[in-house]
Amino acid sequence: MPKSLFLHVFNYLLCFVLGLLSSVQLFAQESPRAFINKVMSTADTFARGKAIEKIYLQTNKPNYEVGDTLWFKGYLLEEPTLHAAAKSGILYVELSNDSNRVIKRVMMPLFGGLAFGNIALSEKEILQGGYFLRAYTNWMRNFGESYVFKKHFYIGNAVSNAWLVNYMASTQKSADKEKVQLNLRVTKFDTFPVGVREMQLRLTDGKRTLLKNNVSTDLDGIIAANFDLPEKANAANLSITMQDLRKGEDNRRLVMPLILNRPDHIDLQFMPEGGELVAGLPARIAFKALNEDGYGVNISGKIYNSKQQEMAAFIAAHKGMGVFNLLPQQDEIYTAKIKLPDGSFKTFALPAVKSSGITLQVNSPLNTDSVEVLLNATPDVIAAGNVYYLLGQTHGLVAYGASLHFKNGGVRLQAGRNLFPNGILRFLLIGADKKLLNERKVFIDHNDNLKIGVSSNNTIYAQRDSVIVDIEVKGVSGNPVQGSFSMAVTDNAQVKTDSVANGTIKSYMLLTSDLKGTIEEPGYYDAAGKDARKWQHLDQLLLTQGWVGYDWKELRAPATSPVYTAEKQFLITGHVTNMFNKPVANSGVTLFSKKPMIVTDTVTNKQGEFIFKDIFPADTAVFFIQARNKKGKSFNVGIEMDEFKPPVFAAVNDRATPWFLNIDTNSMLRVKKQLSLKDEMTKITGGNVLKEVVVKDKRIIKDSKNLNGPGEADLIIDEETLQKASRTSLGDLITKNVKGFNLYTDKTGLSYYRLNTMALHLIIDGMDIEFFKPETLSPYLYFKEYLDYYDAEEIKGIEVMKSMRNTFSYTRRYIKNPMAEPDENAFIEITTRGGRGPFVKKAVGTYVYRPMSFSMPVQFYAPKYKPASTADMTDIRSTVHWAPHIVTDKEGKARVSFYTADNPGDYTYIIEGTDLEGSFGVKRGTLTVKKSNLNQ
Repeated sequence: MPKSLFLHVFNYLLCFVLGLLSSVQLFAQESPRAFINKVMSTADTFARGKAIEKIYLQTNKPNYEVGDTLWFKGYLLEEPTLHAAAKSGILYVELSNDSNRVIKRVMMPLFGGLAFGNIALSEKEILQGGYFLRAYTNWMRNFGESYVFKKHFYIGNAVSNAWLVNYMASTQKSADKEKVQLNLRVTKFDTFPVGVREMQLRLTDGKRTLLKNNVSTDLDGIIAANFDLPEKANAANLSITMQDLRKGEDNRRLVMPLILNRPDHIDLQFMPEGGELVAGLPARIAFKALNEDGYGVNISGKIYNSKQQEMAAFIAAHKGMGVFNLLPQQDEIYTAKIKLPDGSFKTFALPAVKSSGITLQVNSPLNTDSVEVLLNATPDVIAAGNVYYLLGQTHGLVAYGASLHFKNGGVRLQAGRNLFPNGILRFLLIGADKKLLNERKVFIDHNDNLKIGVSSNNTIYAQRDSVIVDIEVKGVSGNPVQGSFSMAVTDNAQVKTDSVANGTIKSYMLLTSDLKGTIEEPGYYDAAGKDARKWQHLDQLLLTQGWVGYDWKELRAPATSPVYTAEKQFLITGHVTNMFNKPVANSGVTLFSKKPMIVTDTVTNKQGEFIFKDIFPADTAVFFIQARNKKGKSFNVGIEMDEFKPPVFAAVNDRATPWFLNIDTNSMLRVKKQLSLKDEMTKITGGNVLKEVVVKDKRIIKDSKNLNGPGEADLIIDEETLQKASRTSLGDLITKNVKGFNLYTDKTGLSYYRLNTMALHLIIDGMDIEFFKPETLSPYLYFKEYLDYYDAEEIKGIEVMKSMRNTFSYTRRYIKNPMAEPDENAFIEITTRGGRGPFVKKAVGTYVYRPMSFSMPVQFYAPKYKPASTADMTDIRSTVHWAPHIVTDKEGKARVSFYTADNPGDYTYIIEGTDLEGSFGVKRGTLTVKKSNLNQ
């Protein structure tokens, strides 16, 4: 059935889904039918009203080097249809390090649910280490962090003189302590050992240093270190820092995660299918075993009852997950035992057995037309004869409904797969009191992915050769598909692409975005719909890590307004108030901007609110906003802006392994190839690339009242620095930039600010604030009012006078004591935008607004070569091509063209995309590049 027709009749069919078998009475009474219909209608309204958004980013590479550029394409879709999101027009993308500190954050426009951009991984801002790429909209923040796109990767900095480290760590318990045996071997790239070298090893738990010790490598580059593991150490957050203590070694410092993975610290959890163990009812129990690093570990063990009789055995099938069957008995307590490598056993408790209840089991074999649901109940439940409701919910919509009772014992239902779209199907058993009793998730895969066909103009290419790739996208029935796609082409010698480890748009949108916890190798499940073994592993994943954003209770709760609004477009909004903080209606508000050049105005409404639309700010844009009162004067009015407050996400304990640690052979060859290409290019170019030298004039603060003359100060914080500081308070600005700024308390208990040992005076627009200080107020509190109130956006410049040469004029002007010496006092001159001194703390009727960096799409640089162009090894792109905006036409076709680089070998291309109507396609292939005859 065509997708459009299916969606048209979908809701109509839902209300007539009957699975009538001998033990089931569906919709036999008016009240059950009315309840189910009401639930379907409510869920439909709820799901469409919420329109939960999901964002997926395809990136050009899985890992990066310092100095690289990260390119990405964003696909924003909304449930329940997974069509292009209509609510949001602004996307936020941020890069944070493993310490959860945001390094870069940009916002960008979404056009029909699509966005593409890039982040430069500058050497000045990015250090070697693990990073998280996050993407979200303001609307997505209403539904928690689970819906935020998150990708973890490593940014390396491989250099020819880098060290490689291999280590093994083991632990041994001794009395009440646990000792760690750490063996490291340090070598150079040529495997020559770094021998007889003094090092400092430091063990840290986050920011906390636990141990520090100086050691030396032996002739083979080996370090054997033994230490006691602190009792309160968080093993999941331990790191080893190795510091080279030899002088002249560029302060070499390597940071590595310390992964212990102690067998006796395995975490094993048991999750009965449907939710509970019930006495006398057959149970299918899923389990998952995790190592200390949070990843699955394959284990085996046995289940025992309270009499230590063996009742079942279990063994993990994939990534620490598995299932086994058990018939729990009344008043029994069950435990699981696994054998550890040292011969000892570790015991885990299974969930308690309930004496009364219902079990829910689902069988969903591969390549069947329906999903089978089995329900069993205890005798007391059967005797009660109550009506129950089984609902099938997917993407928030209730697509299946049945009423049932247990008068004749167990219940067996069949639900046709064609009733449900692709994705996670959630079966819910609801009691007569309308409370949720049991729950089970299964996956629906109709194997109707978009088929992406790729043909190229050649089978083998030369260096700097022209490549033409023709793309054709078809639906499952062979019909042409229009859609949006992105394509990355990378050099295999430099980039390891692994769709299994990183996942695809399909696995993310339909599976992992609705699962909790770390999903190892999400791309592994992409082919589950065609592989019985993977299908079984996928079912185990849902039994152990399944979750959904829609709670049954939410459908019954009163509707509430969202906390975060959907941003259709970039807006500049705020409100104008008078000196009594009351809104000023009909106030004229003018907006000025130099980049882009804008002069526009508007008028406030009754609430004093104003709004500017249809503005696309350039990167680092600055807007000057001025408000006027009813008399047309910027007097007795102030401006308060409605600014985006970025979220603070919870830290994620997912440490990336550095490239130099326990490196495998393939990775070693890849890094060596990268370095040899760089060395070869350096030899060809001679390395004569000079860094840009910028000569700056003396910094002058416009309109400054500096008594020494323009630019005459010991320290000047100019407008350029203040622009980067944004809303930073004056106090924080001085603390960060002025060395020696401190708070001092004298013997009488009086506190005041100093600069080193000098008394500090604050001059605002040429006026000493102490002249206006009430006698009853302490100097500290009086100064703090100004330091907290002003921020960088209201200041043109800050000048610090602390040397006798620069303080002399200030001492004579402002210090009453004629015996005062110039070296006893320091002065900070603040020039505000209002220019009115400390009488008016705000720039009257004026506001300088600097929004977050707004990133517009930038075209990927792709060189164009003439025929028979000579490959001189100066083109060593690891990302050979990046095409984020591939749009197929009515015939489902599109063309991409680019040139190969200088490095011969295999190139991998990955194409991902969607028809923006709920279907996805992924295509992966290789291109072969041979060395040109002209270059031999």
